[in-house]
Amino acid sequence: MDQSNAQAVEHVEPFDFETIREDFPPLARLRAYLNTAFTGLMSRQVKAAHEAFLEERFQFDPMPLGRTILDVWIERTEQVRAKLATFLGASDREIAFTLCTGCGSNIALNGIDWQRGDNVVTDDLEYPTDLHVLNALKKQGVEVRIARSEGEAVFPEQFDALADERTRAIVVSHVSYLNGYRHDLAQLADIVHGYGGYLFVDASQSVGSVKVNVTEEKVDFLTGIPYKWLAGPNGVGFLYVREALIPRIVPDRLGWASIDGFKSLETLESNPLLETARRYEYGTLSFEGIHGLDAALDYVNRVGIERIERRNLQLIALLRARLRERGVKFLTPPDNGSSILSFFVDDADAFGARMRELGICITARYRNEGYIRVSPHFYNNEEEIEAFIQAFPN
Repeated sequence: MDQSNAQAVEHVEPFDFETIREDFPPLARLRAYLNTAFTGLMSRQVKAAHEAFLEERFQFDPMPLGRTILDVWIERTEQVRAKLATFLGASDREIAFTLCTGCGSNIALNGIDWQRGDNVVTDDLEYPTDLHVLNALKKQGVEVRIARSEGEAVFPEQFDALADERTRAIVVSHVSYLNGYRHDLAQLADIVHGYGGYLFVDASQSVGSVKVNVTEEKVDFLTGIPYKWLAGPNGVGFLYVREALIPRIVPDRLGWASIDGFKSLETLESNPLLETARRYEYGTLSFEGIHGLDAALDYVNRVGIERIERRNLQLIALLRARLRERGVKFLTPPDNGSSILSFFVDDADAFGARMRELGICITARYRNEGYIRVSPHFYNNEEEIEAFIQAFPN
């Protein structure tokens, strides 16, 4: 089986990435910030967007230009919804705003009409939140089948071997939080669609780092957040649901925002659900977070996601080459097309403590044995990679 699942990045013109580093002040203070898989740095532009919203909220003109301030926030939200949809290759009718990645997981996976005897296929590189949601389905008689990684990768044929006519979904992280393994979503979609099931994707470690197009990759559900690779705000997330599936996916909760019109005060009856993904937004959204997401999308679009992906893969290639010289054992398979690289160490806690003392931010964890996760982004440079390598204990 071919361990290479790196995706082709279309040709883009060169870009001076050094010019944007001033937009991320911690880069000047730290020796190296290589931990975007944990939390991305926020740009000055996103910070300014938050401050502008707070000033608007603080001054509070209740009727700007004859509209309520809520009307203004909702109108802005719809503009951001359309911008995010374009970024993901979707329609704005297919996008719902949530609080976090896990909110989207719960809405989509619990909204499927599971029947006793159905099964779902996932892998051992999946994020714990999605596994918690899937394991809870066992009470409904749903079997959870887990494809085990081989050489730190999980190949499409392993999912196919576990799937059958009762498979309702394949659930994967587009890019694994553990080691950065990047799935070929289109291949997985072909497999699960062949059995009449759905492809659910956790994209918290991919959106903003690599190009994502839900239509081209035939994704049915995708959930994510902007505070990692989009260098955006906390407290807001997003869920994509393929439009044809929206009538079948029952919301896990309801409120005024999910209904097509406000509830009648005279009859105390509810109107029908909205026909778009907005039916999954049951209440007032984080308008401040959405305002910050707007600025984050503008920033990424200005640099260009193809350019960002190419830059990230260049940094990862350099990191892998320098680590190979150190003789480390990798937890990430070769030729992997993501911005995360993990490798084993004898004492992860001690390694992590040493890096913190030196002002180098990485993640130190355990998976049977200690490992280190390094996750550079487009705002990093070769000097930071070298600083990390030079900080290795002898």
